[in-house]
Amino acid sequence: MENKLKEITYLTLKQLKKENIILPSKYSKLFEENAKNLDFDLDDELLVFKDLKQDCDAIDKVVQKTSENLTSLHDSTKKAKEAIVSNDIDTLQTINEELERMQKQIDFLQKELFSDVLTDSYNRKWFMDNYLKDDSFLHDGFMAFLDLNNFKIINDTYGHIIGDQVLKYLVNFLKAELNLPGVDIVRYAGDEFIVLFNKDNSTVLNPDKKMAKAQEKLAEQRLKSSKIKSLRFSFSYGLVPFKKGDEFETLLNKVDELMYINKREMKKKH
Repeated sequence: MENKLKEITYLTLKQLKKENIILPSKYSKLFEENAKNLDFDLDDELLVFKDLKQDCDAIDKVVQKTSENLTSLHDSTKKAKEAIVSNDIDTLQTINEELERMQKQIDFLQKELFSDVLTDSYNRKWFMDNYLKDDSFLHDGFMAFLDLNNFKIINDTYGHIIGDQVLKYLVNFLKAELNLPGVDIVRYAGDEFIVLFNKDNSTVLNPDKKMAKAQEKLAEQRLKSSKIKSLRFSFSYGLVPFKKGDEFETLLNKVDELMYINKREMKKKH
């Protein structure tokens, strides 16, 4: 639900981006229209606030741990200065061990900050920080934009717990199929994902063939669980090249159109 709210918010802000003045009434109207289009029930406030609270709690945890590490770093720096002056080798060794532990904690916190909680793929913040500057790409490469076909039917039929498992399976599947240098998977919103092929680091010569092969392979699989005898699902995607300086919004609109063309082709096959 949290990701659905983020998706509605993103769509609303995107529509209002070129407006010079945004009145609360206009924002509310667009937000409600986008929520209706995405079949989201805004009346269920308790669930909404529950999901938002979980998100805030996760961020608060990262902020708190980061603050603790900064305090420790300040103390260690002060001790290190004193140890250097007095040539206290034992104290310097202890400080070095403390810094190594701190580095591991910082690496863990960074992973939490940039990871999608549900699927363990990268989140949108990681994408914005590592691939974009002022909404423009920092590198050359390819971007695939994909979403699951009939995901709402899966949720309605089997429940959101199974829906969450499907999203997790998709990311693990893509990681296994695209386990190559320079390939990154980002959960963009809900059941929408971005696969990035960084031209500077990637060894993939034909990303379209890689995506097509993964798409075909997943569509042929049947998943089983204790509650489900057989479940098949697939994804549709669009793929576009990007160069340093290209605007993300422009390419997103283009790749989104290609994804829907691919979705229509998938319906004909299956």
